[in-house]
Amino acid sequence: MGRKGRPKVRTGTSPDDVRHRPRSAEARDIPTGKRPRRAFTPSEPEGKLVVLLSRIDLDGPWCLTKISQADHRSLLSRIQSFETMTVREAFDQSEEPGKDYPIDRLPNRDARKRLEELTYDDRDEISRLRINGPGRLYGFREGTRFYALWWDPEHRIWPGKR
Repeated sequence: MGRKGRPKVRTGTSPDDVRHRPRSAEARDIPTGKRPRRAFTPSEPEGKLVVLLSRIDLDGPWCLTKISQADHRSLLSRIQSFETMTVREAFDQSEEPGKDYPIDRLPNRDARKRLEELTYDDRDEISRLRINGPGRLYGFREGTRFYALWWDPEHRIWPGKR
């Protein structure tokens, strides 16, 4: 019912009649009918390594907040390249670029102690990705996911044999 108790009369409205409002200035600038060149999807590509920062240690001696600008750039560049690799390409090439280590054989006592403080000492393995020269990114692997934990710019968490 309309005003004054009379039924509403609809003129010129059919299911095909679409009313257009003027678009805002911002909306007019958005191109219509375009598709992105590359899709950014939240899903993981099959078998590709995904590096996540949700378990990063923000307070310990190897936290990423202490990274130099040059190492930061190198780290991000390497992470980009790792995410184009499958897990097998990253971790099954003998030792490079990725390797897994048993935690119970971790040679650095400070690293063991820090794992206990973070309650990650119940894990069997810790993994690392070589970033540059001595620089290593340590974390935990679960399927295709690599959860970054520590930045070791001087290769002290698991030093090589000399």
